[in-house]
Amino acid sequence: MAYTVHDVAALSGVTIKTLYHYHKIGLLLPESIGENGYRYYGDREIERLQQILLFREMDFPLDAIMDALLSEPSRLQCLREQQTLLVARRQRR
Repeated sequence: MAYTVHDVAALSGVTIKTLYHYHKIGLLLPESIGENGYRYYGDREIERLQQILLFREMDFPLDAIMDALLSEPSRLQCLREQQTLLVARRQRR
């Protein structure tokens, strides 16, 4: 199934501007772009967006998210670093 940028924004709760930004920086590319310039996203892109939003919820910067999504070892390292930060934050309370 193909989703327009409007569909993805409504489904995910992110703004269209955010989706355009993610495309511009190469973080979330559409599955295809129609002759009319519309961006279309498939299930794989929706799944990637879910991963991006999870990392954003954990306060990862976009460049770290990009690194994490590019390779499994990087993703695991990012999650370990975030776990360390969360433990440290909890101990300060």
